[in-house]
Amino acid sequence: MNSPPIAKPSFDTYTLRARILPTLIVGLPAGLATLAWFPKTADWWGPISGLVMGAGAVALLAQFGRDWGKRKQPRLYQAWGGEPTTRMLRHRGVSNTVLVQQRHKKLQELLPDQKIPTAEEELANPERADEVYEAATAILREKTRDKKRFPLVFEENCNYGFRRNLWGMKPLGTFAAVVGTAAVAALIVMHYRYANVVMSSITPTAAVLNGLLLLAWLFWVTPAWVKIAADAYAERLLAASDTL
Repeated sequence: MNSPPIAKPSFDTYTLRARILPTLIVGLPAGLATLAWFPKTADWWGPISGLVMGAGAVALLAQFGRDWGKRKQPRLYQAWGGEPTTRMLRHRGVSNTVLVQQRHKKLQELLPDQKIPTAEEELANPERADEVYEAATAILREKTRDKKRFPLVFEENCNYGFRRNLWGMKPLGTFAAVVGTAAVAALIVMHYRYANVVMSSITPTAAVLNGLLLLAWLFWVTPAWVKIAADAYAERLLAASDTL
């Protein structure tokens, strides 16, 4: 009797893009180094990867990526001076007061029992004002979860989630890239030193990709890079209030 096929878990677009993809990028250097050292790995990796995915390892990767990003998110907010939406709703420090007033007018409809602070009230009690802005944002976030109705909000949310989670795993990703780069470099050196060490055609590609990944982890995956996506998501989220 044939064994029943292992059911593969299904994931929504956000989970795939914002949670699973960052964890796969972290593990990419190890995979490239393995292919460089053992070129025939590809012959048997397909069936094994299918088994691993069917067994739920991808679901574990999704949780792993989410946890690292969420755990470090408060550090980002602290460095930025608050949540992106909160900063955009404050009276102080904004360049377009008309836009802020329009946003407040829309958000007041979401919090009919709570007055949106004026500039004077915000200055007198900025912590309380931020609490009101955060409450209004939380309600707005729940009302815009329909990705078909608010595709731009969903798209920017995916972008932000991807960058935040990738940055959250930066120590692990950097370590993996260093080890992967060193492993491929060692193979190249041994190939030219010892005649019995064979270097496959994939080795140079693996060396270049791992080197680029290492540079990306060191210089590209930064809080400033995450902030670009965070601000874009906040702008889209607040703009969606016009259609509610």
